Amino acid sequence: MNGTNAYRIVLVVAGLAGLVCTWWPAADPLGPPVYFTVQSNVMLVAYYAWLLWRGVPSAVLKGAVTLFISITGLVFHFVLMHGASPLGMLPDGRGDDVLDMGNLLLHYVTPVMAVADWLLFDRALRPAWTVPLTWLAYPGLYLVFALIRGALLDPGTERRYPYPFLDVDRLGYDGVALQAVVLTAFFAALGYGLVALHRLAARTAGSRVPA
Repeated sequence: MNGTNAYRIVLVVAGLAGLVCTWWPAADPLGPPVYFTVQSNVMLVAYYAWLLWRGVPSAVLKGAVTLFISITGLVFHFVLMHGASPLGMLPDGRGDDVLDMGNLLLHYVTPVMAVADWLLFDRALRPAWTVPLTWLAYPGLYLVFALIRGALLDPGTERRYPYPFLDVDRLGYDGVALQAVVLTAFFAALGYGLVALHRLAARTAGSRVPA
């Protein structure tokens, strides 16, 4: 087994462990599948399990998975946690340690490992500059899903909307639309940043190969 595959096995195991912890009985009553976090990590685990099996990387699929998991980590850290240290999620016996460990794995460990994989491995891939726009389709579909689901639920349902920036009850549809525009612009910039970093890493690696 080479080092790349060993790294990816650890990544898959981390994702699976985080998902199992999230499905713990004490988890949020909304149900784990509703969250972008869970969906993006399921896609991450599925892609890397397929890659370990087939061994044929795809610039489009890998880039999409990397973008989605990066969104998960960044939005959680800066929007939901307001930049608080993830060290507070380490088990301490004072709260729900299983769920905290799941959050740590799904919001920090898998995003960091996935971005590292994007930069360090499969450097022969050449993602086109147009693909970041196609990657935005899934966040857009998630927005539609979250809004329709919330609208169909009874108004008294606890946390009808999975994230505060999608909460129509608090922000109204115009407020949610504004949040969506801002986030979409950020996601597009993030996607282009990932493509640029990948190309830079590939060029740097290529320059180190002796003639």
